[in-house]
Amino acid sequence: MIFLRTLEIPPSSPPQERVFPSTLAGAFTGAAGGAVLRGRSNIIPGIIMFSLFGFTGQRVYNALDASPSSSSSSSSNPTLPIPTTTITPSSATSQPSTIDAATQPLWKRILNSKYSPMKVLSDEQYGHLLREKLVRVDAEIAIVDEEIGKVKAMGDEKDVDRRDQGKA
Repeated sequence: MIFLRTLEIPPSSPPQERVFPSTLAGAFTGAAGGAVLRGRSNIIPGIIMFSLFGFTGQRVYNALDASPSSSSSSSSNPTLPIPTTTITPSSATSQPSTIDAATQPLWKRILNSKYSPMKVLSDEQYGHLLREKLVRVDAEIAIVDEEIGKVKAMGDEKDVDRRDQGKA
């Protein structure tokens, strides 16, 4: 219990201090996974591999999480604005606006990249998207209603023709 409390890292700690707990967590995970899934002889390889995974993963995360705002003060690496689209609820037209890349967290920059299949939507954008889908569904319903009306009209004409043939 005391050992675990010494591993608590405050959020204000530098990223380098987070590498050791991630490595240690990877080692424990590798030992447990190796012992449970593959047997006692795989504990040591599990410790080695998963501690490397934890170390490498934390180092990559720290590198990606380094905010561009800390490097924007230097003139060697200026931040470029990211063009985004703002959709107002009153109109369906979109107006381009620019948001500084330094103000967005890493996960938003990843989701807003052109290679991501997902996008972050505001409430207004989501409402606009739902209204567009509702209009499409209403149009499809109207088309199906017209087709049903045509089929009923053709069926009524056939019934009238049959009655006329039966009387003659």
